Amino acid sequence: MLSVAVLSTQAAGQGGSAWEKTQNATYEPEYDDTFSGSIVQLSATSVTVSRSILGKPAEKRTFAIKTDTRIEGKLRVNAKVTVGFASTDDGDVARLIVVRVVQRSPQKK
Repeated sequence: MLSVAVLSTQAAGQGGSAWEKTQNATYEPEYDDTFSGSIVQLSATSVTVSRSILGKPAEKRTFAIKTDTRIEGKLRVNAKVTVGFASTDDGDVARLIVVRVVQRSPQKK
């Protein structure tokens, strides 16, 4: 029992464990770059986002969704998102996906 207390005290002194960081709402996952656009394809393990920039052809990118990917909002096809991702040897891995909510103006009577 004493060794458990010592280990937990040491972990707390080092800034907390990975589990504690995932439980903290202010924890921001680390990512290298961002990509914004609309979801065109969605599965449990990946998301494909397409964006159009004036004067350039449409660009699509597919990102892997892992268990540690933080998702803010509800993912669905045609939703506008911003993906924070890291490039790895296995491809692009989404670290943070934020669904942008379109605010509609109130209807006039």
